[in-house]
Amino acid sequence: MSDAGLHVTYRRSGGIAGLDLVAECAGSDLPQDHARVARDLLDAPADEPGRGGTEREAAVVPAGADRFTYTVHITDGTRHRTLTWSEGAVPSAAEPLLASLGGLATPQRAP
Repeated sequence: MSDAGLHVTYRRSGGIAGLDLVAECAGSDLPQDHARVARDLLDAPADEPGRGGTEREAAVVPAGADRFTYTVHITDGTRHRTLTWSEGAVPSAAEPLLASLGGLATPQRAP
């Protein structure tokens, strides 16, 4: 499937410094295998084990001032999905995508 129309927004918040890292990119700007991960996350049923990203699952790992929270919004123009994971609760399948997006992210002072 083509990555045309795929768009991903990323935010890593939390941590001691209080800086959010933010990135936005088209699926075509990601390595092909990472864009495929984004597409798979968008396509996956909400209750698929290991997909994670629900508020309930994200809350499993204790929050703290020095822990990160990852929020990824994925759209293909007609469908939208926002996934949130606490540090330590990111599904292994999503880790390469988060690494790519983290590399594209720029610091932004938290509101």
